[in-house]
Amino acid sequence: MAAAGSVDARSIRLDREAFTHVLELTALRLPKKDVHSLTKAFQGFLLDRPKMRSVVADADSKDTRLLLLKEDIQGQGLSGLKADLQDLVQSRQYQIVPHQVTLDYSHCSADQVLKKLLPSGMDVPGSFECVGHVAHLNLRDEMLPFKHVIGEVIVDKNPSIKTVVNKVGTVENEFRVFQMEVLAGEPSFETEVKQHGARFKLNFSEVYWNSRLEQEHSRLVKVFKPGQKIVDVMAGIGPFAIPAAQKGCLVLANDLNPKSHHYLLENIKTNKVTERVQDFNMDGREFIALACRHAWAETAAGPLPTVHCYTFSPGAEDDSGVRARTAEAFGEGLDADA
Repeated sequence: MAAAGSVDARSIRLDREAFTHVLELTALRLPKKDVHSLTKAFQGFLLDRPKMRSVVADADSKDTRLLLLKEDIQGQGLSGLKADLQDLVQSRQYQIVPHQVTLDYSHCSADQVLKKLLPSGMDVPGSFECVGHVAHLNLRDEMLPFKHVIGEVIVDKNPSIKTVVNKVGTVENEFRVFQMEVLAGEPSFETEVKQHGARFKLNFSEVYWNSRLEQEHSRLVKVFKPGQKIVDVMAGIGPFAIPAAQKGCLVLANDLNPKSHHYLLENIKTNKVTERVQDFNMDGREFIALACRHAWAETAAGPLPTVHCYTFSPGAEDDSGVRARTAEAFGEGLDADA
């Protein structure tokens, strides 16, 4: 096995014609009237490949069909079948015939294509974040020389994907927007995402969005009760604020990023929650102070709010690690039930 990286990336290109080859199969010739019952009887022994049928026309007769058996039966004849299926074929005198199928690039999965193209021993990118029509990759260093062919294959094999980007560097700006490089497809970043009955428009290159937070969005909104007042300090384009408003909450939603605020306004209108969301575009600290003054002005003795704060943690870190980091950020310990 060649070491990963031993292949010159300049020599790798996506030649779709190179994936064309002939597959030798074994088939049963049977009358058309038997197709339905035999398809059920032979379940588990039929050809099972994407975009390929296990029953095909018979070029020798319009009254018969060919039932294509799975690849590992090729050359075994009846011995590749269960005993009861062998008896069935013999009792009905079905013919066993060879059959050829031409496979091409369209029949291969992205994983199959990349395993053939990338150096032996190199892992194939198994998953990526989808943000509307944008696929967001975070490739490891050893994959970077092959980034464009990886992107090209992802566009080919995912009809809903029009743009493939790779994260460049780390997030270091106040808006938490990262630099990205287009690997394949159109340089089109404005897209739409649907979550839990709401629609969100955004420009992925200008605002913060993380699809991994979808479950957290849902979990937290379930905690809210209709009529409650919600203060969303860093609302982004509205993934917490808008579902909360749809539930009947009154929401103050803020984001410092003018681009995020722009899409927040648009998404508020799209989801028809204008009367339940008040938008702000200011520093989070100033917004909290403003929200507190707003709350206390309405009640003589304003109750202390419940603060929901989320964070990312390494896979091995348990709750105690998260609590320790949170306490350090607050400058004091947390209550046992916090």
